[in-house]
Amino acid sequence: MIVPRVCVGLILAMWVAAGLSKVRDISDFVNTVEQHDVLPQELFGLMWWVGPGELVLGLMLVFVMGSELTKFFGRFVLVISMSAIIAFSYYLTLVDDAVLLATGCGCLKAIDRIHTGIDGDVRTIRMVINGTLVLLHVIALLGPGSIMRAHRKKVAALEAAE
Repeated sequence: MIVPRVCVGLILAMWVAAGLSKVRDISDFVNTVEQHDVLPQELFGLMWWVGPGELVLGLMLVFVMGSELTKFFGRFVLVISMSAIIAFSYYLTLVDDAVLLATGCGCLKAIDRIHTGIDGDVRTIRMVINGTLVLLHVIALLGPGSIMRAHRKKVAALEAAE
């Protein structure tokens, strides 16, 4: 089960890095979201909790990576994590291209500074990263099941041979 655990570790690292980036300069993150002009003003107060929420999600993934990967809690946390990535991807589709290029996505400043030369490059980079993260979630969610099925087949074959 090493591959699913590595996938969870990579997902965990992303949540912690994104959360720390926001917590370190929360007013910059809130300002970026305001400039996106997608969310109503009433929700801006909730933006102060996005970074800490990402750090909590990263902490929960520590337990998932340890012993909870095949249990309900672990799978539930992974589904919440994947849903957040998908929701963020949808949010990015609502942000105007020019605004996104000028302000970045607000997730990780280092990624916002990478330029590919492609029109809409912030969106392109984030969508590639988010697609990769969704794939890592799928591997983490499906991996233990296939490993457990293979193990049960081996055990059944050994029992049948006895």
